[in-house]
Amino acid sequence: MSGEHPRGLSRRELAAIALLALAGSLAMLWLKAWNVSVNDYAEEARGPLTALLHGHISLFLETAPSYGASLELRAPFALIPSLANAGARTIYRFAALPCLLAAAGLGVWIAPRLRLAGRGWLSVVVALAVCVANPLTYYALLIGHPEDLLGGVLCVAAVLSAIRGHASWAGVLLGAAIANKAWALLAIGPVLIALPAHHWRAALAATAVAAVLLAPIVLTSGTIASGSERIGVSDGGSIFYPQQVWWFFGTPGHWVPSMAGEILRGYRWPPSWLAGRAHLLIVWLGVPLTLIAARRRMARETALLLLALLFLLRCMLDPWDLVYYPLPLVLALLAWETTVRRRMPLGALAVSVAAAAIFRWLPPYLSANQQALSFIIPSVLMLLVIAPTVYRRPAERVPPPAFNR
Repeated sequence: MSGEHPRGLSRRELAAIALLALAGSLAMLWLKAWNVSVNDYAEEARGPLTALLHGHISLFLETAPSYGASLELRAPFALIPSLANAGARTIYRFAALPCLLAAAGLGVWIAPRLRLAGRGWLSVVVALAVCVANPLTYYALLIGHPEDLLGGVLCVAAVLSAIRGHASWAGVLLGAAIANKAWALLAIGPVLIALPAHHWRAALAATAVAAVLLAPIVLTSGTIASGSERIGVSDGGSIFYPQQVWWFFGTPGHWVPSMAGEILRGYRWPPSWLAGRAHLLIVWLGVPLTLIAARRRMARETALLLLALLFLLRCMLDPWDLVYYPLPLVLALLAWETTVRRRMPLGALAVSVAAAAIFRWLPPYLSANQQALSFIIPSVLMLLVIAPTVYRRPAERVPPPAFNR
């Protein structure tokens, strides 16, 4: 994305879109008093980030979580409040600020395409709301993982840049996404398919950026093997959540009243054959799916929908699936609907609301098995809708939009 302004829109319209995106991002971040003493940020990232902000580089590298490179990217934003001796909540907000600003930037890029396609302001507002202020972003901030929003934006931006033929920018964005969080490896195939040429340039840029950000953490881990384990993401704990396709393969546990509030009634133990393999399966499954898409010579713009398909499979196959995991899926689907189909992103909006309901709103009223079914059934239906569109025959493709307008 080169910063060109879409032709045909007045400066007032562009300013209004930018103001709406910025206001939505800041409101999302500042209108809630985030409890940063009990969430994942407090447990995993607060200590390493504090060490980094105080110049204790060695301590940061030794204690950084698997997404430590994301803290490297976001630390400059948290430096000013840190120097002013601000509280933990303020530092958390400023560390999350680049994630929200990235989402706002994506919204500012895609929303004008709706206006150029003749869509009204309602479509623009819905697109911006899904991009910067959807319920999954709220829960990502609540739990302490704003980096998932940043990763989703970077992956989508990398594919959009590739569609426009900007190989170097696509590689830089892809490398930053992979360093930010390892699940962004799923975006490699869509980026390569979207590029018309200079694939080597994108691969080189992605490798260089990821290496620069990840190398310090790997090299301070004693061995390359232990460093690789640190920047990877484990499959989660010994008890897995209902919102994934493996649930009914698990062994039911014996629940007693003393477990109330700590362990889900009707919980299951994961099958032994799944332990440590789910994330590898997710990454490697992307290889044949990408090769099939490339073999069918799919339209480059369809790479956005392929990205959404891979993110959907990640949610379905991850035994530690959480409410903010569908966020990258929502962003990829949003980009597809707004920049390729040029329509109001009702699909992305529906997925956002459905995911919030499945993960947070409905569970108090459902058994564990019902929670699993509430996730599996709509996920399979969505897969059956997206996959045929991704792999449809070339003659059935929708004519590509004018991305350079």
